[in-house]
Amino acid sequence: MIFNILNRLKLFVFLAYLLNAIFFNTLQAQQFKAFKNKPVITEEYLDTSLKEAKNKYAIALKKNDSSAVIESLLSLCYLERINLNYSDAFMYGGDALFRAEELKDTLLMARANEEIGYLNYLFKQDDLAGINFKKAYTYFKISFDEKKIPAKDMYSANYNLALYYQRTSNTVMLKKYIANCAAIAKREKMDPIYKAYLDEKRASILEKSSNLNEASKLLTSSIKAINKKSSLIHNSFLIVLYSRLGGIYRKQKKTELAKQNYEKALTIKDVEGELTFYRSYVYSRYADVLYKLKDYKSSYQNLRIANEINDTYLNPRNDSNQGFLTIHSHYSEQLNAKNELLNNQKLELASQTQEILRFRILFFAIVFLLIIAALVIRSRLRFLKHQKKQQDSNEQIAIKNSELMINTLQLIEREKVIKELSNYIEKENTSNKAPAILKLIRKRSVTLWEAFNNRFLALNEGFYERLKQKVPDLSSADLKVCALIKLNFSGKEMAYLLGISLGSVHVARHRLRKKMKIDRDVNLVNYINSI
Repeated sequence: MIFNILNRLKLFVFLAYLLNAIFFNTLQAQQFKAFKNKPVITEEYLDTSLKEAKNKYAIALKKNDSSAVIESLLSLCYLERINLNYSDAFMYGGDALFRAEELKDTLLMARANEEIGYLNYLFKQDDLAGINFKKAYTYFKISFDEKKIPAKDMYSANYNLALYYQRTSNTVMLKKYIANCAAIAKREKMDPIYKAYLDEKRASILEKSSNLNEASKLLTSSIKAINKKSSLIHNSFLIVLYSRLGGIYRKQKKTELAKQNYEKALTIKDVEGELTFYRSYVYSRYADVLYKLKDYKSSYQNLRIANEINDTYLNPRNDSNQGFLTIHSHYSEQLNAKNELLNNQKLELASQTQEILRFRILFFAIVFLLIIAALVIRSRLRFLKHQKKQQDSNEQIAIKNSELMINTLQLIEREKVIKELSNYIEKENTSNKAPAILKLIRKRSVTLWEAFNNRFLALNEGFYERLKQKVPDLSSADLKVCALIKLNFSGKEMAYLLGISLGSVHVARHRLRKKMKIDRDVNLVNYINSI
C-alpha cells in the first residue's frame, strides 16, 4: 500500500512539474527600480507610504493640479504593485496614463507607460509590455532632447527594453540595449554595480547558445559583486543570479550544485515583492532537482509552494493556466490516496461533506450576486432620481432666465423712450423745473443694471464664482458681458444695458474668447451656459 502511495506521489510531482515547466519556460526576472535612486519601501513602512500617497492624491485633486494628481497616481500604482494588490495598481496606472495623455506631458506619459509596462511584464502580457516600454523609451528620449531629464535617466528606458527582449528571446535587440545601458553607465559614471545586472543578461545570451561555462562565470562574478555591495535593494537580485546559476548546473546535470544554488536563492528576502512570480519559478525548478535526487516529499512540498503562488497571482495572466492544479483536482488526488485506507462508510461521509461544501459555495455565490444586483439597481435609481431633479431645476432656471430677459428688454425699451424724452426736455424746455426733472431721470437710468444684476444672481446662484474658478483673470466688466451672453442678448441690447458702444461689445466678446482660450468655431453662448 505504501509503495502504491509513493508511486502516486512520484507521478503527481512529475505531472505538476511538467505543467510548471510549460508555463515558466520563458519566464525572466523582474528588476525594475535598481537604478531609480528611490528609497526602498520595506513591508513595515508600506502602509504608511500608501496613506501618505493617498493623502497627496486627495490634496492634488482638491487643488486641481493635474501634474501632481498624475505623480500621486504613479506613486500609488508603484506602492500597490509592491503590495501585490495588482487590481488597484492597474487602476491607478491606467488612470495616470489617461490623464498624462490628456495633459500631453511627455515626461509623465513616459513614466505612466513605464509603470503599466511593469505590470504587463509581471503578468506575462509580453506584447502589451513591449508596446508600453517602447512608448516610454520614445517619450523619455523626447524629454531628454528637451533637456527635461539628465542623460542617466535614459538608462532605465534602455534597461526595460533589454528585459523585454530577454523575455522574448530576441538576441539581436537584447545585445543592442545591453550596449546602450553600458554606454550610458560609463558616460555618466554610474555605480559599477550596473555591470552585475547587464552580465546576467549577457549570461542568458551565452546560455541560449549553449556556452554554459562562460555563462556560469558571468553569473558567479555578478554574485560576488552584489555580495560585496551589500545593499538591500541589490541583494534581492541575488534571487535571480543564484537561480540562473542553478539552472545552468541543472542543464550540466550537476544536480547537487544546482540544489545548493536554488536553496540560496530561496533564502534571500525580496524586499519590494517584485520577484514574487519569479520565486514560484525557482520553487518549481528546485522541486525538479529534489525529484531527481529522489527526495519526493520535499519535491512535492516545494511544488505546492509554487502552485500556491501560481493560484494566488498567476492564473489571471495566462488562459492556458486556468484550472491547473486547482483545489478540486488537488483534493481528488488526496481522495484517491485514501480509497485504500477508508471503508465505504467513510468514503460516503466524505462524498456527503463534499456535496455540502459545494452547496454552501453555490449558496454564498448566489447571495453575493443578489447583493451586487441590488446595489447596482439602487445606484441606478438614485442616479435617475438625481438626473430628473437636475433636469427639472435646469428647466426652471431656463424659464426664469427667459422671463428676466423679456423684462430687461422691456426696461431697455422704456429707457429708450425716457432718454428721448430727456433729450427733448433738455433742448426744448427752458423752465426752471427742467434740470430737476433731468436729474431724476438720470438717477433712475443708473439703477437699470443693478436691477437686472440682482435678479440675475438670484436665479443663477454661484454663476460668477464658477466663471472665476474656470477663468481666474476675468474682470468685473467681463462678468457683466458673460451674464448678458448667457441670456442671449443681442449686441445692441448689451451695448445699451452696459452704456457702451456696439464696437466695444464686439471687442469685449473677442477678449472673452481669448481669456477663455476657445476657438472661433465654438459657440460662446453654449460654452458659457455649460459652466
